[in-house]
Amino acid sequence: MLRLAAVAEVLCPGGSLAQEAVRAAAVPEPLVTDRPDFTEAAVTVSPGKFQVELGYTFTRSGDEEQHSFGELLVRIGALEWLEARLGVNSFAVIDTPGEDLEGLQDMTLGAKLRLYRPGTRADGWEPETSLLAGLALPTGGEEVSDEDVQPAATLALAWTLSGRLSLGSNLGWIYASDGADNFHQFVGSMSLGAGLTGGLGTFIEYFGFFPAGNGGSSTHFLDGGLTLLMTPDFQVDWRVGLGLNDPDPNWFTGIGAGFRP
Repeated sequence: MLRLAAVAEVLCPGGSLAQEAVRAAAVPEPLVTDRPDFTEAAVTVSPGKFQVELGYTFTRSGDEEQHSFGELLVRIGALEWLEARLGVNSFAVIDTPGEDLEGLQDMTLGAKLRLYRPGTRADGWEPETSLLAGLALPTGGEEVSDEDVQPAATLALAWTLSGRLSLGSNLGWIYASDGADNFHQFVGSMSLGAGLTGGLGTFIEYFGFFPAGNGGSSTHFLDGGLTLLMTPDFQVDWRVGLGLNDPDPNWFTGIGAGFRP
């Protein structure tokens, strides 16, 4: 399966920084999801509450096409500084020349710990900081499972630049699986989010994997998208991106939603 999809299973990618830029004034407890961008948000779910996020992504990489249905992530607020995370992930359909694969991807278990939140009078260069830690478990279908436990950790940083602009960055590590071998993979991202009007937000982002596979080279991506807050507790999203490395074509797009009961 695609390395992009495999990494997504571990990290349950990315938080929408566009939301962080616009919602503090909109509702007392802003809805901030960990989608649609790759960069994880530094915000944790409040204690006693839970949040559900889901979506669909189409990926084209050379002659290979992949459909990911579900992308289900449940986030549960445990403490003021801690949330639990359960990723059921997606049912994947992978079409390659001469071979078609399908099955449920590996589930993930994890937690997000808020390490630092700047005060209201803090310097703008002080980022809100969280640590994500998790495991991808070999629970998926035989054709798409990585068949190994894959631990991962990510440091999530977020800066409020103004009332409408925010900047987020992730630095991550995965003990990834590539067939019979495991290897150390590092992940980096930077996302600029902007609040527009009427609950609408947008973002543009870079992310990369170092390396993409065991003994391989690094891969780099650019993407962007929109989020729309329909109610204080429900939002929809859309994203599109492209790979900056071979093969050609190399792009992806997807839609999704996030809500809290």
